[in-house]
Amino acid sequence: MSVVPERLAVQLRPLPRHRAQTVVRLRGEVTSRRAPRIRRKLLRAFARAPGVMEVDLDKVTYLAPEVRALLLAAAANARRSGARFVITHASPLSLPVLDELGMERLTDVPLLPGP
Repeated sequence: MSVVPERLAVQLRPLPRHRAQTVVRLRGEVTSRRAPRIRRKLLRAFARAPGVMEVDLDKVTYLAPEVRALLLAAAANARRSGARFVITHASPLSLPVLDELGMERLTDVPLLPGP
């Protein structure tokens, strides 16, 4: 029987943990200047391979067109990856914008106003 020196032993690592739900929170004026940062946040959230991708729009006062496009892309990405896509706490100002985008058809839970 041969013995493998400890320093040559292969370290087995568990598979990365997948989260049941990942939340991305947006607040305030979500301008085009903030779009690259929001894109990175969404990409990091999808990298966690969530079963449910939630975007919390509590207290959003403005959604720039570039950010609207990111939300549409996130919904499509969730659908392709088999994750559920949910928008929660939609502010009264963001609801008409989301409705205009047809986001109700792309989310897995009806769009409801925030508390």
